[in-house]
Amino acid sequence: MRSGILTCWIVVALCACATAMERPAQISPGDILITACGEPNDVIGARDPNGTWDPAEHLVADWEYISVTMASSIYNPAVQPDAAAQGPDWSMSIVSVVDIVDGDGLIGWSTRPKSAEAFDESGNLVSSVTSSGSPVRWYQQPRSWSATDSTSALLSAVFRNRFSLSFPVDPETTYPAVFSRVNWSMNVLVAQEIKTVEIPFEVKNTWTEVTPGFEVMVVQADVEEGKYKYKLNVQYDSTQIDYLMGGSIHLWRDEALPSVAVIGLDVLNAEGQSIRSLDGGSFSSTASYAGTNGQMTGTATGSGSCSSCGTAATFRYTLAFDLYEQEANFVLENVPVPSF
Repeated sequence: MRSGILTCWIVVALCACATAMERPAQISPGDILITACGEPNDVIGARDPNGTWDPAEHLVADWEYISVTMASSIYNPAVQPDAAAQGPDWSMSIVSVVDIVDGDGLIGWSTRPKSAEAFDESGNLVSSVTSSGSPVRWYQQPRSWSATDSTSALLSAVFRNRFSLSFPVDPETTYPAVFSRVNWSMNVLVAQEIKTVEIPFEVKNTWTEVTPGFEVMVVQADVEEGKYKYKLNVQYDSTQIDYLMGGSIHLWRDEALPSVAVIGLDVLNAEGQSIRSLDGGSFSSTASYAGTNGQMTGTATGSGSCSSCGTAATFRYTLAFDLYEQEANFVLENVPVPSF
């Protein structure tokens, strides 16, 4: 067997965070291709009548590092007399990173790749994996920065969008030095329409309808120059609305997508600028909700301090309409294989 593990790191910042630091470069596609499955990509749910969301226009991918590991376990017979030794089990992990160059329409993606295939230099299939069926479809809001966001290089290693492709390994098999191609796919959650709704940053002891089935009441709105603090009471019908302020949507296998999702809450200054998007400052926000039979109630709180951001004047909710699920397919080319 070959010995040692080859590890390669590609540095890119994917955290949307307002700082005064220089913006990092995007991932370069390099030898990486993003392809459509069929013409166009397969849509799992409803299809956009005006055209399908094309992953190749929105996403850039690359491999970050590859590792091969061996796991083996033995048990103390005095403690676990019936436990048999386990392993050795070998596996290879190809960790890919995905950057968003155009986030228009992208609401979330599955954190578990659907499938992956690795091919040798002659195009022969070396290994393949398919994720096991799950009773839940789970979509996470991307953490990657887009081309219009201010970014922080300092947090790049923490907030990458990583996807691990895990292949079983037979140590008795001869592996190529390079995979000529690695195909992998994941599901994405896309909206046909994005809208924003703005309400004044001021206390109002009546409910305001942001969209049918979702209402807020501003119970605290403290404003100073360069500082703000707020508290919102929220009530919504989860059979009509999905509230992504927790960062994810989960659906049972046969459950239909909500018609609307609340995907963001921002605070704007008097000039209509997002305070978080301006340089410098510190910000925090929390949300908590509970309910029965789909009727949810809770609170959303937040505060911010920014010397050059002006005065908080408006809340802006971002809403996604007519969601559908789609498969995004990627091709990584010339992926080196670690020695082991």
